Amino acid sequence: MKTLSKDWITEGLIDAEYKTYLLLAYLSDVKNEFQERKIYPGFTDLYQHYQNILSVKSGREILRNSFPKAITSADWESMKLEYEQKVKDNDFFAVMDEIIDYSIPVMKQHLDEGTELYKHVEQNLHISEVGLTSPFIENGYFFLCAPPKREASVYEYSLTRVHLPDGNYRALHVSHLSNFNLSFTQTFESIKTDLIRSAKTASRYATYLIESEVYVPWEESLLPVAKRRLVEYLSKEKRA
Repeated sequence: MKTLSKDWITEGLIDAEYKTYLLLAYLSDVKNEFQERKIYPGFTDLYQHYQNILSVKSGREILRNSFPKAITSADWESMKLEYEQKVKDNDFFAVMDEIIDYSIPVMKQHLDEGTELYKHVEQNLHISEVGLTSPFIENGYFFLCAPPKREASVYEYSLTRVHLPDGNYRALHVSHLSNFNLSFTQTFESIKTDLIRSAKTASRYATYLIESEVYVPWEESLLPVAKRRLVEYLSKEKRA
């Protein structure tokens, strides 16, 4: 997938047509990824670019409003004054505004497509506990499977707290352990039993099954959405 520089608006040639070409080439690749039902890394990357350009637009408005103004007329009956900026935007800022005003709705349209794809994958995920319920949910295992559900992958997870300037969040760190074929004798319960036997503390671990009703690319869509969904499940339903 093509990448877009973080400073793509201001670096290099400041030309609206050229910047539009750069943006559309990037968005074309993002759209192709979404059409292949690949959510990441395109969705996260596009979201960051969208937030950046909103910040640039906000900064431009603050700068414009800070320019000195002169009163051009006064309506004393309605108590309204009309102003004219004494400092005019130069060509650089005029072109920048043109690029920003074009880019925001186009980015938003593609971002909405990615959001719909994410929701589609998320809404078709089902989480259930395997075996007996465990009160220890900070560490555990989860099985992940997708159609035709003849095999599954097992992961070990660790739930941690992340402290960021805007608040505290939960993060899920995972490591892939193995893949296995499902059968009458090899079930999720039997695999959990094998995990307990192989680790001294595994008997205290919670174990979950995450099943998808749709088939999407594993690394780019299914696994990352499943991880986020499990964090929400543990945080809300288990009060982690």
